[in-house]
Amino acid sequence: MPGPRHKRDRIKRHRAQDKGQESFQPDRFSRVALILERDHLQPRDLLIALDREPVEHTVSQALMQGEIRKAGACGALFGLVDPQFFGGVMEILRRVDSPYLPWAASRADLLLSRPLYALKSTIPPWILSRYSFAFLYRYYAAKR
Repeated sequence: MPGPRHKRDRIKRHRAQDKGQESFQPDRFSRVALILERDHLQPRDLLIALDREPVEHTVSQALMQGEIRKAGACGALFGLVDPQFFGGVMEILRRVDSPYLPWAASRADLLLSRPLYALKSTIPPWILSRYSFAFLYRYYAAKR
């Protein structure tokens, strides 16, 4: 019969396994600002693409460019934008408004964040951080 010490050690091991390592994710504003800055995009152009570019076209273009697995981190942890871009970034955040946005790493990910969430709303974070949204969209669309 195990004693109280054995039980306490078992509880400690169980809690240590549950914790795991959580990596720091930039907030949604920083993520959008960093992608715009890194890819030299104008907020106005991204807003136009949100309105006019069909989802399948975005998926096809991203997959043709080889966006399947995501590269490392997006850049700095905190995005700073010029005052003229602030309104554009805020408008993108208002229009996209998806819980998958913190895992976006490219223009295509920004455009596909909302359609991917509408298609499959329960994708675990570890998958979102490893695969491009274009690949995930095509995968979950094929499963339907």
